Amino acid sequence: KKWNNLSPTERNAMSDRQRAWERMSPEKRQYVQSTLLPKWQQMSPERKQLVTGRLHTLQGMSATERQAALDDPQFMRGLNPDEQSVLRGLDSLNAPSHP
Repeated sequence: KKWNNLSPTERNAMSDRQRAWERMSPEKRQYVQSTLLPKWQQMSPERKQLVTGRLHTLQGMSATERQAALDDPQFMRGLNPDEQSVLRGLDSLNAPSHP
C-alpha cells in the first residue's frame, strides 16, 4: 500500500537504491549496515542536509576532482569527523565504477 502511495519519482528512486544495493559486494553492504547507516541515523536533519549538499557537489566532479575536494580542508569545513567519514563513504558508494 505504501508503494502505491509513492510518486513515480519516489518509486524510481527506491528502485534505483535497490538495484545499487544488489550490485554491492557483501563487504560493502556490511560497511553500509555497520558503519554508514548508524552514523547517518545519529545525525540531525540539518546535518544530514549539509552532508547531502556536499555529496551533490561531489557528484558533478570527476574522480580526481572529488578526491581533491575530499582532501580540501575548505570543502570539509563545518563537518565533524563522523560527518566527514559519512561523506567519504557515501561518495565511494556513489562514485562511478571503472572496470
